[in-house]
Amino acid sequence: MSISRRAFLGGAASSLFVGGCASQGVPRIIGANSKVNVAIIGCGLIARLTNVPGFLKDPRCRVTIACDMVKVAPDYFYGGRKSDFGAEGFARKGADGYPKGVCGSTVIKDLVDRHYGDTSCREVFDWREVVADPSVDAVCICTPDHWHAIIAIAAMKAGKHVFCQKPMSLGIREGQAMVRVAKATGVTFQVGNQGRSEAPSRFMEEIALNGYAGKVLGATVCIPGGDHWEGHGHSAARAPLPKYMSEEAWNLWQGPARHWEDNAYIPSIHEPTCWRFNRRYGGGMIPDFGAHEFDKLQRGLGTDLTGPVAVENMKTNLRRDNEVFTWAGVYDFEFVYANGLRVRVRPIDVKNGFPRQTTFHCEKGDVGIKGGKLVVPECLSKLKESDLTGSDRRLYAPAEGHWHEADFVDGILERRQCCSPCEVGHRTITMAHIANVCEQLRVDRLGWDPAAERFTGPNAAAAEEMCKVEYCNGWELGA
Repeated sequence: MSISRRAFLGGAASSLFVGGCASQGVPRIIGANSKVNVAIIGCGLIARLTNVPGFLKDPRCRVTIACDMVKVAPDYFYGGRKSDFGAEGFARKGADGYPKGVCGSTVIKDLVDRHYGDTSCREVFDWREVVADPSVDAVCICTPDHWHAIIAIAAMKAGKHVFCQKPMSLGIREGQAMVRVAKATGVTFQVGNQGRSEAPSRFMEEIALNGYAGKVLGATVCIPGGDHWEGHGHSAARAPLPKYMSEEAWNLWQGPARHWEDNAYIPSIHEPTCWRFNRRYGGGMIPDFGAHEFDKLQRGLGTDLTGPVAVENMKTNLRRDNEVFTWAGVYDFEFVYANGLRVRVRPIDVKNGFPRQTTFHCEKGDVGIKGGKLVVPECLSKLKESDLTGSDRRLYAPAEGHWHEADFVDGILERRQCCSPCEVGHRTITMAHIANVCEQLRVDRLGWDPAAERFTGPNAAAAEEMCKVEYCNGWELGA
């Protein structure tokens, strides 16, 4: 099915699309000798370095489309300025392909074509063309966060299976809508919380869950701080669009986000990877890394489909006078669960003994993944996952040798949910959202009812208003 770009870009509120499809599709039944056709939507660094390689090494699927409004974006990685921005020739290929930080639809197409040994991967400018294409079985959404819910809901309604990168949503009500549509359509939905497919994390969570180290008394989570990438500062200066971004591409990149005055381009938040520091596009570092670490916490506590009842003792350095950098770079707070258990969340501080971690403080000692390594009490140093008994609670494990993308393909072919389904991902990222709401309201505490998914107590009404995501430029959620 070929749909012209002009037909799509005539307006967001076209007869076919607003944010979702007008009619609900049914996933294609994939025969035993057929492959799962996967389209990559958003050809940035996470796609290039993680998801595309994951799909390419699975012979049961084929990457057929690389979709992005930018063909080649410059060589820089998480704010590290490794090249002259906008300089001609920034994307010249070396003998081994593109430099590490270069991305875009052309880059992904080249990587895919090189892998398959042909030129069949298509470049597509507008994601709506992908969703409307009946040959596409599944989409992998690697866009900035402000696009996740709209694209995922449209894709599910069109009968596409969805792999959605974390953070799954930009706000709580978006996540609830995604869960409703996932249940209604029955598609396979995988959230990009890769830790769920990793054996060390699972084993750590099973140790805590089954009480091998005794009762869990509390927990500590350390994730990165920061409200801008190094080298960008807090500049709100405007600049011309970079050479790789056309006016048409710029408008589609912004999509449902409210435009700045005069449709301004602000390098410090609009250069690749920097958007996460403004609420129009991302949620800052708490959702960005909490999506991984809070997920470990929830599985180890056995609270995958519920969550804490409060955020307390919120302390941040949130700036009151900056509409460009809208998230705190320093934070310290606690989640409180119904049984009284407290979880401290704070930025990484390696020098003072706080590497990235999710650590359960148990009666017999600490159990966790700390600085990337499994930590258990000395009395459990010889315990292996195979030592767990039939009476223990076991966590979902992908098929032997399967990784996160392969587990997604398993779910599609077996017509079931997989390692990190939509509702679980929603519950995880809801924790980050309620912390962010508490931060934005500048209050010390917010109560939360995980059953009703509503704020409670003082400031609840104001907090509820902040659960919503603003959609502009004619876009709607579509659910």
